[in-house]
Amino acid sequence: MVYSLPPLPWLRAFEAAARLGNFTRAAEELLITPAAVSYQVRQLEQKLGYPLFDRVHRELALTRLGQTYLPSVEKAFSDLSIATVSVFGERDRKPVRFRCLNSFSQLWMIPRLASFQQAFPGIELQMISASWAESLNPDLFEIDIRFGDGSWSDGNVEFLLNDPIVPVCHPQFALAPGEHDLVALAEATRLDIMGVIDTWESFFRTFGHPVPRRNGLQVDQTLSALELAALGHGHALVLETLARPYLDNGRLALSSGRKIKSRHSYYLVTSGPRQGLGPDAQIFCDWIIGELVP
Repeated sequence: MVYSLPPLPWLRAFEAAARLGNFTRAAEELLITPAAVSYQVRQLEQKLGYPLFDRVHRELALTRLGQTYLPSVEKAFSDLSIATVSVFGERDRKPVRFRCLNSFSQLWMIPRLASFQQAFPGIELQMISASWAESLNPDLFEIDIRFGDGSWSDGNVEFLLNDPIVPVCHPQFALAPGEHDLVALAEATRLDIMGVIDTWESFFRTFGHPVPRRNGLQVDQTLSALELAALGHGHALVLETLARPYLDNGRLALSSGRKIKSRHSYYLVTSGPRQGLGPDAQIFCDWIIGELVP
């Protein structure tokens, strides 16, 4: 099969210059001179018959056709890189370092790591757990799974999942669904998680019920609230994804069957565009997206 393709070095020069913003930085990455990068890009433009960049002083701005063409070129190089590593391996492979919140790592990530390692035995992972979302430090890790409003400016942010909030409790305290379940919940012992935006107050207001006074323990981790609820110490209001292991093994039950929409969501934050990460990191990100995104 004959492919209608420009020479790959020209495409590589275009992709690097577009991603990095000028010929000098692209030349440093490709280990050639800026003049060589400029020449290869001009050759590509002549081959295509259309300009890909507007040259403004020392900076580059993609034309409309350049913006349209770039994602396909990036994906082609990404697919080639991933396929090469998957088939032939990679010398001096570095581990994929990622960070996620403690409760998410314990309740979602760790139970699934075995299946990832079975599918990709050559990829080494390093997981860093955190109590709160912090700025991304590419020297320490380049992938961060966060829960929040998505308004971070320290990396590339991709939406993963908006998870409903559900009330859970020990199975013996589960309430029969009906018009009086909110009254029973208001009178029951409730566990509060400090620092979350979706609180019991939000839950009761959603259903038009008067907000009761606090009457239970306060904890700083979802995992702590789940464990306390499983031991019968009260009702906890948690993300459904994090409660799912407890619900599936019968340690917890839904308190009333009611749920509310969370005002925060899960996001994938990377140190740059996902296509610019190493092949192993891209594989890991694709796996997370495949597992979390409906």
